[in-house]
Amino acid sequence: MTTYAMDDTRDNDKIDGAAQDLEFTLKRSKDEYSADIARCHEEIRNGESYELCLTNQISTRVSFSGNSSPEDVSTSPFGLYKILRKRNPAPFSAFLKFFTKDEETEVGAKSAVSICCSSPERFLSVNQNKSFSTNGDDGTTTSSSRDHGWEFAPPFVSERDSTQPEFMVETKPIKGTTSRIIANEGDVDFELKLLEDERVAEELRTSVKNRAENLMIVDLLRNDLSRVCEPGSVHVPKLMGIESFATVHQMVSTIRGIVDPKYTAIDVIAASFPGGSMTGAPKLRSVDILDDLELGNRRGPYSGCLGYISLSGAMDMNIVIRTAVVAPDRLSNDEKSWEVAIGAGGAITALSESDDEFDEMLLKASAIKKSVKEW
Repeated sequence: MTTYAMDDTRDNDKIDGAAQDLEFTLKRSKDEYSADIARCHEEIRNGESYELCLTNQISTRVSFSGNSSPEDVSTSPFGLYKILRKRNPAPFSAFLKFFTKDEETEVGAKSAVSICCSSPERFLSVNQNKSFSTNGDDGTTTSSSRDHGWEFAPPFVSERDSTQPEFMVETKPIKGTTSRIIANEGDVDFELKLLEDERVAEELRTSVKNRAENLMIVDLLRNDLSRVCEPGSVHVPKLMGIESFATVHQMVSTIRGIVDPKYTAIDVIAASFPGGSMTGAPKLRSVDILDDLELGNRRGPYSGCLGYISLSGAMDMNIVIRTAVVAPDRLSNDEKSWEVAIGAGGAITALSESDDEFDEMLLKASAIKKSVKEW
């Protein structure tokens, strides 16, 4: 592994104390990551893939000194999650804690691993069709099962029994990310920063490379959903929209379809997992190439999904990104010492530039890294 001092120039916050001594380590160095990007380009030129979602891992160790007890929330992974929610609020955030198998029902069970997730990305949502609606340009509301958005397609008419509930599945892949220009009220150049932030968002919206990335994943996910949806029902009500979060602008598309009544939410996951935004296209061949490029290192929870499945048939799952995976430090017996792993990466296409992709990978890890420092 290689220790790499990640650029913090975008962060104006000062973090005092031992947190400044944290050393973050890249699983694969910048040179190795650049070589992997070159290999991605070779595979794309050879026709093996259109897009490869290459990732890396950043890790560190955190130890707490003082007289705080092991049960103190501020020194537990949940304390990190609370900081992450404050620093990087996101609509699909989640916290999940596992315990050692033989102690999970006992008082004082030891933590095995915790997932501190501030994901902005929805992987899959399944709800009764009445739960989804699309606002038209004229302010009217229409059923998205009849709205084919940018596609040219005949209106969809379901042939199901009218007594059966109609469920709609939605997926919202993110492809295209850029950092925001943060404007705080009271800044002398507040108005200029707002204008610059708008310019950055527009630059992302019109980026040929990012639009190509997004479109390829939209096509991939349309194919995934078509395996479990009624014929003719899969549609794209929103293509390449820009959504803004606390620290970044992102390019997001929305794909929906009516779930075939013979399938359940579990079948929808089985047809779509792993999320196409974390693999590339075509999915199976891209995963084979990525496994080789990433040296067979397991991504773990990162790039998987986390959410709930209801007895009502509903479901909502995120993509596990912008996430810290925290486990007890294997090199220490101290119950307040932790290993922290942060996954980050980006989609590689024929238009990708090595330095830009490396910087984007660090940008995506930045908010999590800063939260670990504050923790």
